[in-house]
Amino acid sequence: MKRTALLSLFSAIITLAALLAPSCASAQTRSGEKSFGPKVGFVSRNTSATAGLVFQYSLSRVVRLSPEAAIIFRHKNLDGLTVDLNVHFPIPFAGGRASVYPYVGANFTSWGRHGIHPESHDDVTSHSNQCGINAGCGVEYYIKKSLKLSAEARYTLMRHYPTAFVTAGIAFVF
Repeated sequence: MKRTALLSLFSAIITLAALLAPSCASAQTRSGEKSFGPKVGFVSRNTSATAGLVFQYSLSRVVRLSPEAAIIFRHKNLDGLTVDLNVHFPIPFAGGRASVYPYVGANFTSWGRHGIHPESHDDVTSHSNQCGINAGCGVEYYIKKSLKLSAEARYTLMRHYPTAFVTAGIAFVF
């Protein structure tokens, strides 16, 4: 149910953006270009939602740094805080209005496992801090030169909690 609703919402946003977008928008990444905005999505590890912020800085037309931080909401007694540093490789298409970008990066996630102590009925939380490697692909669509929508899918490989993420975001370009 949650996945279907998220995909429907994202499809509606992309359709609306395509209808309202001016024809002069360009996805050509410029050296020094920056963007900042929120992301929301789905996490496979605990079948929950995630929300966070992402900042992007273009080192050149083909390489972009993307640090981000997000929380993973509690479900199945598991939640987390994740921090990533990814490197994007944007490839423009659709006349420069959109781009696809494969990416790789480093991840740190602090997972919190919650439980109830059987005798005292107190909340018992244990934390597991994990480092991992990200690999994924995203697509972005420029609504205006100063506003873009994005969708990403990535897999984070770590020893004990490997996880897949699917996210959608909006960012202000400056």
